[in-house]
Amino acid sequence: MGKTGFSLSKFLAGLLFPPQCLCCGELCGSSGLCEDCAQKLHRVGTDPCRFCGRDRERCRCGGGKDFRFEGAVGAFYYEETGRTLLQRFKFRGDTACYDQVLAPYFLERTAAAFEKIPIDWIVPVPMYEKETDRFDQTLYLARSLSKAMGIPCRTDLLTKIRKTPPQHLQKKENRRENVQGAFAACKKKALQGVCILLVDDVATTFSTLNACAAVLKEAGADRIFCASLMTAAENKTNREDYHGRNDDRYRH
Repeated sequence: MGKTGFSLSKFLAGLLFPPQCLCCGELCGSSGLCEDCAQKLHRVGTDPCRFCGRDRERCRCGGGKDFRFEGAVGAFYYEETGRTLLQRFKFRGDTACYDQVLAPYFLERTAAAFEKIPIDWIVPVPMYEKETDRFDQTLYLARSLSKAMGIPCRTDLLTKIRKTPPQHLQKKENRRENVQGAFAACKKKALQGVCILLVDDVATTFSTLNACAAVLKEAGADRIFCASLMTAAENKTNREDYHGRNDDRYRH
């Protein structure tokens, strides 16, 4: 018999366990978000600043003059629904938030932004080597991009050698100093003349990505581009949304 597309087990599971919104918990359809939360998930548009990856009306990077990388792309803004989903993904290891809701646009945006650039390696911003017992959301993103773009993911080219207080708890003016000297390049022979796509979960001041790009270039990398799942632009919402006032509620 031919396939009908109907699955009794899925039908019964839907009756017993109807899908809930991954953001607010209300009943929803198969998209993973209820209508209200979906409207509050803000995507970066298709014609952003090529340096910081934000929509031009929300760009404050000054043409990337302080960046050590050549360009960046972001998929969503770290606000409202996006903020909740990222915190669940990052602090609870809730991969459904990424797989079901965030991944399609993130992968599409990143692949489109760099389709004409010969990237050699995808490199995630590393965790501190003594904290690797917790979920590594940035590595998860990098591996997802690697599979979608067909570019190898390397975790042996960059390491974090110093534990730093969380960036989201730092004032904007202190974030650069907070990550100064926190990263080191590895296997320098493999870095000579290469083009790297650095991956992080959220970019606010780009201090972390800048610090990583700096050590990779000093070790011999030619060009560095960056991709972040989310980006923060402070001119739209309250500053407390970007400095993680309530982030700790998702740590346990």
